[in-house]
Amino acid sequence: MMLGCLITAALADEQSSNLISASAATLIDTEETGSTPPAPGVSGLLPAESRQSLKDKKARTHIFADPQYFQWGGSVIRDQDGTYHMFYSRWPRNNPRGMGGWLYESEIARATATKPEGPYQHQEVVLKGFGKPQPERWDASNAHNPHVVRMKDPVSGKERYYLYFIATRDDDTMEDDWMDNIINQRVGVAVADSLQGPWTRHKEPVVQMPNPVLHHYLVNPGVCQLADGRFLMVLKGRGTGRDGKPRGYLQGWALADRPEGPFIPQENLLIPSSMLAEDPYVWVQDGWICAVVKDWQGKISGTPGISFVRGKMQADNTVKWSIPKQALVAEKKISWDDGISTKLHRIERPSILVNEKGQPTHLFVAASVKRPGKDSGTDLAALPFNLCLPLVHSTDIPKPADRGLKARR
Repeated sequence: MMLGCLITAALADEQSSNLISASAATLIDTEETGSTPPAPGVSGLLPAESRQSLKDKKARTHIFADPQYFQWGGSVIRDQDGTYHMFYSRWPRNNPRGMGGWLYESEIARATATKPEGPYQHQEVVLKGFGKPQPERWDASNAHNPHVVRMKDPVSGKERYYLYFIATRDDDTMEDDWMDNIINQRVGVAVADSLQGPWTRHKEPVVQMPNPVLHHYLVNPGVCQLADGRFLMVLKGRGTGRDGKPRGYLQGWALADRPEGPFIPQENLLIPSSMLAEDPYVWVQDGWICAVVKDWQGKISGTPGISFVRGKMQADNTVKWSIPKQALVAEKKISWDDGISTKLHRIERPSILVNEKGQPTHLFVAASVKRPGKDSGTDLAALPFNLCLPLVHSTDIPKPADRGLKARR
């Protein structure tokens, strides 16, 4: 029986309850005590010698950047030989739309490193659009926001790699060319037995439109396998305004019996719309469903950045989501081991790397120091990059240099 789950938000303390509108979700009492539920920790310090990458956009440890490309959304996985593979989005720095070129020209590439923090080296382009005009292709224009995971095929029992991604096409049905591409975004998957490929790309999206909750488009997938063997996908769509146009972001979820779908959208939201969270990344740890999200305004943790929520299956087949007291994973800044800190304009697309025990060790995010826009092609400092943040627990946090924290703009 498919989960007829009612997703509800639980608040860990009174402070959190003041941050979320009671009308947007069913509020549950504080988290159960007497046990130690999983937590990813918080972002640690980075070596100061990597700070130069923010200016020259050359790859160093913890920062994967390229002066010739916009970069976004790295998803990292370790192969059986101990090599780390980052699947990431990129599009040319000299494209005429600047940051907005992702919707038209983004491709998914693969880079490798011998350590989780890198430095990473580009290896190949894995997926890209098929070009125009190709009205029969839902993924004609681009390939973007990858999520790679190793899971067992429930039919063959074979471990395989599944690369989820989003793509779109321009069918010229609207006056606005941008919206033509936006509303046609869907989620697809490519499958391989090796991270080096070859990748078999499914011809159809793995989640179909329309669906009862997420309107206009479906993007930004994250997938994990549940204890009962089924597959959970989190993804984003939009609400609909009175004028019929897309409105606020909605975070939904879908279930499937196979990793390649079809995924069936559920009727309840994963996260209440009032929380302004985006891009959830999910994994299963110690019987809990864990998620890190982009917390736009700090309504989850109290501080804008990347926050953490966790949930557990209940006897009545619901998922009880809770916000721990320590929900903040990463602020919108980089803290260096020489005492300097760098403010970030954007920190998005969180992705967690776990060790062989299933415990989180690193947080990967897309980041930028300046607002990326059309001028990013001429301003290296505005080019976004992929950032690797080590995850530490409170007892393991090293202290920066004695001269104290200084803000670096």
